[in-house]
Amino acid sequence: MAITKMPYRHVQHDQLAMDFVRLQITKQEDFYHQLDRESEQRAAILRDALADAAARHDQVRTDAEAERDFQIRLEEERRQAELRQRQERERQLVAQREESERKIAAARAEAAARAERAATEEREAQEARKKAEKEKQARIAAKAKEEEQEAIAKRKTDLERKAEELRRDAARQALLMPPSTERVDPGSAPWSNRTAEREREHERYLEIHRNLKTLRKSVEELKDREPELKKHLGNLKREIRKSIGQLTEDKIKNKGPHAAVLNALKQALALFPKPAVSLAGFTVSPALQKAQAPIILVFLLNQLAKSAIAQFVGEVAVSPKLADPIGTIVISCFAKNDFRVNGTSLVDILLAKMHRVCPPFFGIYGSENTDEGRDRLGWWRVEPDGPFIGEQGHLDRMTGLGAGFAALTLRNFEKSPTPNPIPPFVFWEALTSITNLPAGKVSETHLILVKSLLTNNEQRNFTFFGESGKQLMRYAVYEFPKKAPKGSVAAVVLSGLSEVLKKESRLYL
Repeated sequence: MAITKMPYRHVQHDQLAMDFVRLQITKQEDFYHQLDRESEQRAAILRDALADAAARHDQVRTDAEAERDFQIRLEEERRQAELRQRQERERQLVAQREESERKIAAARAEAAARAERAATEEREAQEARKKAEKEKQARIAAKAKEEEQEAIAKRKTDLERKAEELRRDAARQALLMPPSTERVDPGSAPWSNRTAEREREHERYLEIHRNLKTLRKSVEELKDREPELKKHLGNLKREIRKSIGQLTEDKIKNKGPHAAVLNALKQALALFPKPAVSLAGFTVSPALQKAQAPIILVFLLNQLAKSAIAQFVGEVAVSPKLADPIGTIVISCFAKNDFRVNGTSLVDILLAKMHRVCPPFFGIYGSENTDEGRDRLGWWRVEPDGPFIGEQGHLDRMTGLGAGFAALTLRNFEKSPTPNPIPPFVFWEALTSITNLPAGKVSETHLILVKSLLTNNEQRNFTFFGESGKQLMRYAVYEFPKKAPKGSVAAVVLSGLSEVLKKESRLYL
């Protein structure tokens, strides 16, 4: 038993020893664990201290690096500022040097220019003195030539005036005995010779009219080739046509259109003195057969005549008193020395138009009952080779043309330095060529023309022709209507003119 118990106690003792050992070991382990924990804590504290130190070190390094970079930037900026200042100073020095060089060059150039100008002025002064001397000599020569031309022109004007006075006196003397009311034999030698002469003259003027049409086409072709002409010609034509259409019975208001027409013609002469055209085909004057004139001047004078006649057959046919301002401006243009050639007027352009529209003014007659006769009397057609206009339209045209012809031919040039391009004896010849027609040749056209020629023109008729003019009016009003065809209305109207003159002008024929 003892033996059984002993092991038990030994085991119990060993167990306790082992427990004690384990307890010791546990305590030791706890101690070591505690030491480890403390060591870990101290290590952690150390690590944190090291990390903090490292962080502070890094911060210090970062701050130092930032400070270094800042200082570097400051230094760089300072160097850049110094560089810019140095460059600016250098630029300024270069600019100053260039400005100085430029001023020096400019001064040298100015000095050279002054020297050149002085030399040029000296040369110009010498040339001017030479030119002045030449001009002086030219003026002396021109003045001498001008005085010679003026003397020639004066002699020519005096001769023309004397010729006109002689023709006027001859016309007056021709009617000191009233024209015979006896029937004139158209087959007699004087009648036949004068008729043939008038026919030749009429045909020559109709040829001029055809030449003017050809000239108009030539100018249109020239205009297409010359841009400057195309630019101005239309305006010049319109200015003339418009100004003629603006004329009224008010003389003050007519000054504007009158000046506009003259300015248009002068502008044409100034702008287009060339090309020139031979005047042989545009005048019957022997003095101009070898002369030339600017083609645009001839063209525009033709336009002036055309515009005037258009007004005669239009406005004047309704208001005959409008004829006078138109006659004034047209004749004044054809009379101007600026538009004459070799001192001679180009009025044949106007007369050619009148020959075309009213041949009876020039001794041409015909039957109103035939186409050929109507053409010879100036009876207008609706279109070329077309039907004739109505009778009333024809008589209205003749009324306007009669008043217009009187306005053109009864102009007083006694105070004018230039001769009258259509002297009053042309009026006398027109009137007598109609009133002296044989009875079988007188038509309504002739009667209306005579009435239109005399209406509103009695005073001028007396001024130019004196007592002879009164005798002619008496014959035209009392005797000429007796030659009219039976039942003529125009004859009654013409005969009634005596009563109108008594009532309105206190004129007793």
